[in-house]
Amino acid sequence: ILGIDLVTVEGIAVSNQQFGESVTEPGSTFVDANFDGILGLGYPTIAAGGATPVFDNMMAQNLVEMPIFSVYLNRNPDYSSGGELIFGGFDPSHFSGELYWVPVTKQGYWQILVDNIKVNGEVMFCSGGCQAIVDTGTSMLTGPTADITALQQVLGASPLDEGTYAVECGSINILPDVTFTINGAEFTLNPAAYIVMEESEGLCTTGFQGMDIPPPGGPLWILGDVFIGQFYSVFDRGNNRVGLAKAVP
Repeated sequence: ILGIDLVTVEGIAVSNQQFGESVTEPGSTFVDANFDGILGLGYPTIAAGGATPVFDNMMAQNLVEMPIFSVYLNRNPDYSSGGELIFGGFDPSHFSGELYWVPVTKQGYWQILVDNIKVNGEVMFCSGGCQAIVDTGTSMLTGPTADITALQQVLGASPLDEGTYAVECGSINILPDVTFTINGAEFTLNPAAYIVMEESEGLCTTGFQGMDIPPPGGPLWILGDVFIGQFYSVFDRGNNRVGLAKAVP
C-alpha cells in the first residue's frame, strides 16, 4: 500500500511524499530493530510502486542547495551520535584530503566499478574489474560467496552461523589489509576496520559476508557500513558520481 504524507527531516519539509506501508511483515526485523522503516536513497528506477524517492522530491521542490547528499558513520561507541547524514551538501570536517570521485556505472543503486581487490598488496579478487554498490543499508561488506569464503580462509576465520565468520581476537594485529582499487585509487581497510564485533570466548567477528546476487543485477560486491565507516561518502545526483575520502572521527 502506498501512502502520502509530509516528511520532515531537520527542518526540510517534503510535501506529497509517497511511501510504502507494510501490510504483513515476514520475520521479526522491525520488531527487534531500533528503527521503524527504511528511507530509500537510490535512483527512482528501483523505487517500489513507481513512487518518487524522497531525495528526488527534495530536489524537485528546491529544498536542497546542491543535488547531493553525504554520509558519515562513526563506529566509536563513546561518540555522542552514530554519524551524520547531510541533504544538499557535505561536511569537510569529517574527512581528510580531497574527495575522490567515481562515476556511477548503473543508475539503480549507487553502482560503481571496482578495478581489483587486494589482500596484503596482492590482487586476490576482481582482477578484471567488478561491479559494486555503495550502500548504507547493508551493515557488512558483502561479495560473491566463493570469493568471501576464500577471503575468510586467508584471514584464518572460522564459520559461526548464518554466514558469519570469526577470528581469535588476539590475532587481529597480524591480519592482512584488504584494499579496494576504485578508479585507480586505493581504499584500504585494516584489520581494526573490518573486525566488527567481539563475541564470547575471545572470538571476533569479521565484517565480510557472502551474498550471491544473480544476473542481470549481479554479481555485485556491496560496500556497506564496514566500508562507509572508514570512507566518508558523497552521493552526487547532479553528476552521477560517488565521492570518497578517508573519514575523520
